[in-house]
Amino acid sequence: MDYISYSSELFKNIDWSFIWSILKDIVLPNSGTLIFNIILFLFLGFIIAVVYCIILWRKGIFKRAPKYYNWAVKLYIPLLIVGILYVFGQWGFIRGIYKILDNEKTMIVEGVYNASVQQIFESEDAKNKFVLSAQILAMKAKSDSQNYAVFFEKYFKKYDTGSSFLNKTKNKLAKFIVNNYSDELYKLTMYAFITSAGRGHIDLSEALPYEEFSAVMDALLEIGYQDIEKVVLDKLSQWFSMGITSQYNGMVKSLLILLFIILIIPILEYFIYKKWIAPKYISKTM
Repeated sequence: MDYISYSSELFKNIDWSFIWSILKDIVLPNSGTLIFNIILFLFLGFIIAVVYCIILWRKGIFKRAPKYYNWAVKLYIPLLIVGILYVFGQWGFIRGIYKILDNEKTMIVEGVYNASVQQIFESEDAKNKFVLSAQILAMKAKSDSQNYAVFFEKYFKKYDTGSSFLNKTKNKLAKFIVNNYSDELYKLTMYAFITSAGRGHIDLSEALPYEEFSAVMDALLEIGYQDIEKVVLDKLSQWFSMGITSQYNGMVKSLLILLFIILIIPILEYFIYKKWIAPKYISKTM
């Protein structure tokens, strides 16, 4: 399984506007990080805006032959400063949220783990019980289909952890992930199982040969539940990191496109002026 591409795909369709609205339990205690990033990026944006305006001024971009046109074009200076500050302010806000989530990753991942698969690894007997259940499901599926992912996915979604976490937790992000991404958590858990057994190359999105899957399950019976638990937590951490990084990069890319448009507008307008407007104005005044 291509774990990186899988992780990137995992969070692609999350409603992040909703995610941001439920992060107050995490963001507010770390508001200092958020404020610092916003101020830092606003400062950088102001410096860039001033330098850019000075460069355009020296290049004559803000000069026009008609008097009123020449006055109007000076409005580019405050508009550029405001536009650039807006982009960098947004960037600082997103960066602050990203840093907070990354810093609190351990707490969030543990919340997801506690709310979903912890009971599977609470003891050696619990781990073996789950593995044996998976073997039984595989045997049932063998006669009809080799696509065990469908069977195990249903099992995982219906699995009763016996935990009251989902009812009492204040970690809304973990609750949201568990409630809406149980299918992906199943895949991640099974992938961690297989990685623990030294068979990380298996693609869970495709049908598995029964003999190959059975061999993996047999190997898992010989591995301590705490060792498997470490692998699952590690994969959950990677999964979450890839998700927030993918979202952060996507948002920053959109802001950079907006920044490019803001920066290029006065240059394009000046090109249009020099190419078509200025020649006509000069010919009329001569």
